[in-house]
Amino acid sequence: MLVTRYLRRSLALVIVLPVLASGTAAAQGPFENLSLFAGPDGSKQPQDLGINANMGIRLSANWGFPVAESAKLGVQIGAGFNASDAAVHVLDQVEGTSRRTQTFVTAGLFERPTARISWGLVYDALFEHYYDDFQLGQVRGQVGFGVTTDDEVGAWFTKGVKGADGHMAGTPVRLDPISQVNAFTRHTWANAAQTTVWVGVASGHHNVVWVFPDNSRDRHMLVYGAQLYFPLSEKFAVTGTANLVTPTATGTVDAYLGVAFFPGRGALRASRNTYAPLASVANNPEMALNLHR
Repeated sequence: MLVTRYLRRSLALVIVLPVLASGTAAAQGPFENLSLFAGPDGSKQPQDLGINANMGIRLSANWGFPVAESAKLGVQIGAGFNASDAAVHVLDQVEGTSRRTQTFVTAGLFERPTARISWGLVYDALFEHYYDDFQLGQVRGQVGFGVTTDDEVGAWFTKGVKGADGHMAGTPVRLDPISQVNAFTRHTWANAAQTTVWVGVASGHHNVVWVFPDNSRDRHMLVYGAQLYFPLSEKFAVTGTANLVTPTATGTVDAYLGVAFFPGRGALRASRNTYAPLASVANNPEMALNLHR
């Protein structure tokens, strides 16, 4: 399968790239900035046709490492897998689908040239098996500036670059990533925990409810969300993200929360480590999908 081949290549890059990266990570150990995540995941988006939502389990891995130590330039690569069941007993009655699987792959560059400035740019790919099979992609970026040693302000954005056509119960449909721009503020607490909140605007989404003919579109919609990172020890941290595109009745309600394991004992340093991945592995909060028919 295409997805299987893609994942094998991605895993090969995860293994090979750190070895090729000049060896500068040796001082901290090759797994210093590797994290493995497991936890519950919930999602409702326009792609759910106004008649479904999804609840399930998420597993992911994210790895960062240096490629140019003099410039403090790093590379990150990661993958996540969601296995979900329908949370509403409608779609399975209409079309027969009751489960969804999603495989996300994220790869890109990030840099912290000074203690107060950071930027990152990644490509997110999604392979989804739902009422049809879809392959989608987006570019996601972030820039931040530290106003104090513990407080950061900045912005993050997504730009859809690859949509996909499919069918729902024989009717042609189109899925596209929803582009958005958000301003954020982040605080790092004395115990190394980080809390981030943001607000912004999304390009818009359609208001499809499958059992009704309405295909109207809302434009320039309010977005808001939050992210938590709370280290419990050198090896474990609680982390999660929520993102909502309004109005929530026809927009998005996406969230996940779980425990991350750091085999290289980097959990307490992740919020300040130069080569810790700047972006999380893509998931529904980071990659909202619109649907129109």
